Amino acid sequence: MSDDPDRHDDVHVRTGDGATVPHLTGPLLDDLLSAPPDPGCPFLTVSRGDHDHIRARLLPDGVYELEYRAGSGDEVFQVYTPDAVLVRDVMWAWIDGDRWWRDGVAWFPVDPAIAELETTRRELEGLLDGLTVMDDIESTMDQAMARVDELMAFEIPDIPDEPDDEGRSRP
Repeated sequence: MSDDPDRHDDVHVRTGDGATVPHLTGPLLDDLLSAPPDPGCPFLTVSRGDHDHIRARLLPDGVYELEYRAGSGDEVFQVYTPDAVLVRDVMWAWIDGDRWWRDGVAWFPVDPAIAELETTRRELEGLLDGLTVMDDIESTMDQAMARVDELMAFEIPDIPDEPDDEGRSRP
């Protein structure tokens, strides 16, 4: 495994929050895999060109989902492992162009329909992030409506009718 960042000019690294990593090193890769910068989007994608990539995602249960796509084909392959060292070694082998990453791991193909749904979900995530403002508005409206309900439930005591000039009750 080469730890020389200058050797991999054609490789681009992006974290789940969209930040680029200009010079990936072994210790930095270990840090990014064990503690993603954005826990809400714990991805690390390493790409070469427009279509080749390998992506690691840390799932909530501590298992890594590792996937790769090679070329412009629709085939995507995955493996799940709790072994962060394996994930690191596979990613470095991919970066170095060592065939071990492909031959030494039991990859399984992802159903094309599932792959398409995942792609669509990722594309929509960026668009939907701006809609969190709507959650705040909805919460404020819920609070306002709860206050209206409280006020509507408030009972106003009956005011006795005032007698008119002749001493009779007015309706």
